[in-house]
Amino acid sequence: MTARREPPARYELIEHTADIGVVVTGSDLADLFAAAGAALGDLIFDPVRVEASVTRDVVLEALSAEELLVRWLNELIYLREVQGFQWRTLELRLVGETRLSATLEGECYRSRKHTIRTGLKAATYHQLQITRSPGAYRARVIFDV
Repeated sequence: MTARREPPARYELIEHTADIGVVVTGSDLADLFAAAGAALGDLIFDPVRVEASVTRDVVLEALSAEELLVRWLNELIYLREVQGFQWRTLELRLVGETRLSATLEGECYRSRKHTIRTGLKAATYHQLQITRSPGAYRARVIFDV
């Protein structure tokens, strides 16, 4: 399964006491993961202002789809917070439900050009849920602020 996402991200914010929650949907599991990555980008910076001039590759494995989703989102947070990398485009490939490879296109943060929206520490397992219905996947993710 492969999927590609660019801005604008489509997601729903959900109420949570002290953190930020989102609900994302996708046509298949790969599209769901790409949608979650696009939503995360939209939460923490303005991806429309990011040029797709540099690529980063990500390869991850996990024991379940839920664990893989959390690892994926936390890897994206790491790229943004530690390396300053912001993505505009996500191209993602899933092998089964437990292996992911992705190519991100974007650029490193520049204060005169980019806008930071929210600082997020991590994607959590709290209330994490991936559900499947005919023709669609849905995920609920809570981020620690």
